[in-house]
Amino acid sequence: MPRSARLIQRVLVAPDSLKETCSADVASVAIEQGVHGHFSVMDVDRCPMADGGEGTLDAMVVGSGLQVQVRNVSGPRVDRPAVDARFGITADRRLAVVELAEASGLQLIEPADRDPWKTGTGGTGTLLRASRDLLETSTDPRPQVVLAVGGSGTVDGGIGALSMLGVRFRAEGEWLPPPLSAADLLRVDAIDLPAVIRDAWRGVDLRIAVDVANPLLGATGAARIFGPQKGADRAGVERLESGLARWAGLLAREFGEDLVQHAAKADGAGAAGGIGFGLRVVLGAVLESGFDVVARSIDLESRVAASDLVITSEGCLDAQSMMGKGPGRLLELGEARGIPVMIVPGRVGDLSDLDRRRFAGIVSLESVCGLKEATSHPSHALRTATERLLRPLAKDG
Repeated sequence: MPRSARLIQRVLVAPDSLKETCSADVASVAIEQGVHGHFSVMDVDRCPMADGGEGTLDAMVVGSGLQVQVRNVSGPRVDRPAVDARFGITADRRLAVVELAEASGLQLIEPADRDPWKTGTGGTGTLLRASRDLLETSTDPRPQVVLAVGGSGTVDGGIGALSMLGVRFRAEGEWLPPPLSAADLLRVDAIDLPAVIRDAWRGVDLRIAVDVANPLLGATGAARIFGPQKGADRAGVERLESGLARWAGLLAREFGEDLVQHAAKADGAGAAGGIGFGLRVVLGAVLESGFDVVARSIDLESRVAASDLVITSEGCLDAQSMMGKGPGRLLELGEARGIPVMIVPGRVGDLSDLDRRRFAGIVSLESVCGLKEATSHPSHALRTATERLLRPLAKDG
């Protein structure tokens, strides 16, 4: 249960973004205002969060002091105009962060154009190359590139990104011009990894920040789970599955069956259409929980430990929230230190009674003003929900 307001001196405000409604930064400002609506003298540590999905770059700009760079790159569909996409790099050039959604995100594709068979991650490959080229690689330890892969509009196994990183692919005796897309997964029959490309990426610690645990193939894989969300019909899903299976077979012949089988089954291999799988096999990337990547960069554990209360938020609080996503992981950190965690989600979905009781308080935006109003005016809804969340403490204090 929440402690008395008299005993709460520092509040950590650490929301995730509310998808297609407001960013984590905007949410954190609104929640802070709601806190001060009751307790004007409380110390608020505002800490926008992300778990590898959209908003990860913005969260790490704040948390790691990234300097934002912009490049004009191909979007998810090469038959549509190029896009301006951001990435970030620290002043010491030891860390770069690329967010896949900036160049290959679903939000960049008009609804009528959403067909993952026609999309690819070529623009993301260009950002990865640009970020690596800016890193300081002459000293140990190796500099790090973090690729956050949530929010993609692609199911290409990473072939598009690899093609823009200098990896060559052949089909029917001809080397294909980059960038490639998912349609090429059923065409390519050979791959060439130039030594200069392999050596360049050996000097970098490439981390793929994932926000789901799905494997590459099968009933819970990239095509069957995420293909429909990106515009694929039933036949399109099966075609994508066949393409990814053929892609895995090609890589197995080139890089070894054991490596590819392990990579395809790894947690997160199916995230963002399998880009982490392709980068892991070809370039030695490491897949990692996006929450862990962000939490480490902003020293989240210490900030939780220094607080008397944590308030978080996300679009929908449900069973998936408790399976490695931001609110569930924040709750675990708070529980480990005896610090109460409260939440103001957009709405509450399928959540067990046990998990409900683990939170010190839950007030949804939907319950405060209705989902339509909350979506139209998220800052107002978050402020109001926070004030209602803290009302019992205000009375007690």
